[in-house]
Amino acid sequence: MDNQGLNNDVSVGERKFHVQSHFSGDHKHIISQVYHEGQLIEACEVPSLEANSEGDASRQLKELHQKRITEIEILYYIYEKVKAVRHAASSNKLGLVFLQKKLMKEALEQFRLALELDPTFSEVWSNLGRALIMEGSYEEATEVLRKGIAQAPEYADIRNFLGIAYLYQKDYDSAVEQFERAISLNANYIGAHFLLGISLLATSVHAADTDEQTIGEARSRALSTLEIAAHRPVTHEIPAFEEVMQLVEKEKYAEAVENVLHSQPGDMLDRFIGLENEFYLQFMYGGKGKDDQYISTYVENLQQVLQEHPDYADIHNNLGIANLIQCRNLFLRSLEEFRIALKVNPDFSKAEKNLKLAENDGKGFLILLRAILK
Repeated sequence: MDNQGLNNDVSVGERKFHVQSHFSGDHKHIISQVYHEGQLIEACEVPSLEANSEGDASRQLKELHQKRITEIEILYYIYEKVKAVRHAASSNKLGLVFLQKKLMKEALEQFRLALELDPTFSEVWSNLGRALIMEGSYEEATEVLRKGIAQAPEYADIRNFLGIAYLYQKDYDSAVEQFERAISLNANYIGAHFLLGISLLATSVHAADTDEQTIGEARSRALSTLEIAAHRPVTHEIPAFEEVMQLVEKEKYAEAVENVLHSQPGDMLDRFIGLENEFYLQFMYGGKGKDDQYISTYVENLQQVLQEHPDYADIHNNLGIANLIQCRNLFLRSLEEFRIALKVNPDFSKAEKNLKLAENDGKGFLILLRAILK
């Protein structure tokens, strides 16, 4: 097969994206990538159908390429709809989708709109601070996150991101304080354990006019804190974790700290912000509410995540919602079948009874699902 590839520019609103799809070097996979201003913001890789026939593989390449283009266009279609409905939860989720793609202007706009609509929405304070950290606006992030703490002092994520903001400003004592508070609120917050260890190491490395005993105590505590993180399976999600720990083992503490400080701030942020949020937005605004294949794929993706992370409460919660949505689609289909039965035979009393029972009793289920998705 020839080295085939497809390239398209896609303009939506003020943005221009470039979509590039091609076969891998061995033609066993198709790689589709989305760029904005020369920066890769999204990529996917799927097995190629070349083994079946060249025609199948070429068609698959074109379909995947067009799918990526359509996804961009739908995202900005949803963006306009969410701005119009002015719903805080939807703005927050859309902000997270933009944040994952590092489209900062739209992300910040959506988080600020969500807070305008609901200033008590604790998660949004955390997400706005997170976005400002990724943008490099550390002082503004600190201000936002401190306001968030005043609103929700028991929300561990806000404390953690405030610690990150202080860490990048090299205010290590304040960073230590916030990571400690995050851990006191959630003892299993492994990212906070890791960053607390790094902050403690930084205080020992950069301490001035401090006695050796104090430096030694800080370093000892840092190592024990990093050890807690090292024994948890989720640490592979922390970028360069292994590299940092190897530097620590070699007692190259200053290099370990610099490794973290020179990483992209966004790399410290969690990787599970896209799956649930994109599904919600597609379901509510993108016309995917009755697409059984789309919902089934989402359920399969959640189940795959759970195999790796069985203790993630959020994923279990999202899977429960997805199962309810599948029930909703089956319920609506059942109503339609009862109606068809009555259209075929208007005197079919059993179908009439079933329809009335389903319509009356099913209202509660639909109200429940709407309340969950609200």
